[in-house]
Amino acid sequence: MVTHMTDPSPQRPRIGLVLGAGGIRGCAHAGAYQILTEAGIGVDIVVGASVGSVIGLGIAADLPTEYIARVGREASPSQMMRFYAGRLRTDRRNPVARMLRDAGEGKTFADLPRPFAVRVTDMATSTPRIIDQGPLLPAVEASIALPFIARPVRLDGSHYVDGGLFDTAPVATARKMGADIVIAVCLGVNYQAPAVLRRRPWSRPLIERLGRQRGPIRGHMLDQLRFGFRLCAASYEPGPPGEQADVAIWPEFNGLPPNSMHGGTFCFGQGLQAAREALPHIEAALAGWRGPSHPDPEQTGFSHLDAAGE
Repeated sequence: MVTHMTDPSPQRPRIGLVLGAGGIRGCAHAGAYQILTEAGIGVDIVVGASVGSVIGLGIAADLPTEYIARVGREASPSQMMRFYAGRLRTDRRNPVARMLRDAGEGKTFADLPRPFAVRVTDMATSTPRIIDQGPLLPAVEASIALPFIARPVRLDGSHYVDGGLFDTAPVATARKMGADIVIAVCLGVNYQAPAVLRRRPWSRPLIERLGRQRGPIRGHMLDQLRFGFRLCAASYEPGPPGEQADVAIWPEFNGLPPNSMHGGTFCFGQGLQAAREALPHIEAALAGWRGPSHPDPEQTGFSHLDAAGE
């Protein structure tokens, strides 16, 4: 069993946990975190994209592991339906949203006991951005703002949507925040252009033209439609997530789509299983650590919206 304590020291690496995007599959994050906790693997830095930012906030806020696990394990279809029907807003009428409120209501990133960052996507440029400063809940709402379902979130004069559309597991962000060892829980690729389009290379520039923004972003449906075309054009050849992680945990979902309302309990169990199978690899990564390599903490902070995304 791994017995690393949660307080980083020169004798052990700073562990970054990256929780990827994937809709209902995100219940697997809660299962994976339960296994890491039981194995004594401390998490020092948390990065989330889309649903990963939901579970990630609970972890970064140091909510009880059982509380986080219960939300992932018992997310029912009706609860998920209400969460989607509420356009993914973080009100207290839903257990998932209630956990977010318990973790982050009235707080900023600086109030958390662990460094935390979320990925969002700039609607105007289709550029991934990282938020690790300012109010927590608006940042998480932006990270889970799925186009055509949730309203884009306006922050600092720009509109942001789901952070898992282009890179579902932002490993490089955790390293930039000072992680020596990065564990990523990968839920797959959220979106890829249909095969009928990918077989016709000429279709990509056409879709790019359809997605060209012709005025200021206001977050209206036409803006979202144009953004959808840009997303489609960018997803002809999506890269595999988690490649740069020291250990990538890949739960198997047997074809369950990310936006299914069913399957929370199943996904939680798959997260448990995949994390158990990954423990020997995590132990090997920790055993192979050769000493501190993370940058000076004074040099690792992002601006409120890091234009580089990583």
